[in-house]
Amino acid sequence: MFEYKSFKENIASGSFDNAKALLKEAEIDTESFNALANASMFLSLLFRYPDDEVYDTLEGNWSIFTDFFTDYTETAPSLYDQTEMQSDFIKLFKQDFKGSKVVPYISYYTEEKKTLYGESTFRIREWMAAEGFALQEDVPELEDNVYIVLEFLSAIFARLANPENIEQWYATLQNLYRLIDTYGKVITDEFAEQVAKRAEMPFYAHCGVLLKNFVSDIDGIMEEVLASAG
Repeated sequence: MFEYKSFKENIASGSFDNAKALLKEAEIDTESFNALANASMFLSLLFRYPDDEVYDTLEGNWSIFTDFFTDYTETAPSLYDQTEMQSDFIKLFKQDFKGSKVVPYISYYTEEKKTLYGESTFRIREWMAAEGFALQEDVPELEDNVYIVLEFLSAIFARLANPENIEQWYATLQNLYRLIDTYGKVITDEFAEQVAKRAEMPFYAHCGVLLKNFVSDIDGIMEEVLASAG
């Protein structure tokens, strides 16, 4: 019987040989990891400003992710007018005359004085560098913006689906656990909870619930995927 808890502890501590002994000669579940990568990227798009490129991508793939919504929120909202969506996004995440309602940076929730560009930013940046993940030069955001972290999560799952070698697979798995164990609760219980409660439009409230439930489920999904492979 696969001992997931021991396996995960060995991965987290860097004891990859012990982890390999528990997983033995398992085949990598490419399909499941690719599905997780696609789901994470979809979530990343939901929490980006819906410019033409983002909106068109969401619109073109909306029907594909209907089941994703219903699995985690029981309801699949409709994608609504782009201009209205942009206005709602600004009201929820950007500064207005009342101030920002929901701050989309992890460091805001982890720093004692709620400052941006804190330890969390540098830690996530370090993990991104280890995975060869870099922001494009025209991206003005900090690395701990939730949508960027979700894009990074997607990249991690994509690398798990198609690793260059087995050593890199275990190192990438370690970064996945680092990200989820360190900041998963921040994303679900701080950011996503606030989005679900403060969004004036049901659409973003649903997105908050989807994010919370999906990220909370990742560890269980990983146990199921690895147990079936081990």
